[in-house]
Amino acid sequence: MKQFEYKVENIQIQLKNGIDFNIAMSEKLNSLGKEGWELSGVNGTVFYFKREIS
Repeated sequence: MKQFEYKVENIQIQLKNGIDFNIAMSEKLNSLGKEGWELSGVNGTVFYFKREIS
């Protein structure tokens, strides 16, 4: 049976001049994805992730 661990992150992106929100958010989510976290839900700025425990 698969087991998972969970992570809750409050992600707020502060933009500087010339930085696109979509690019900044993609970079943050891709960074978490490289650590094995899979986005499983969103509620406003609260993002829920899970990854399988091996």
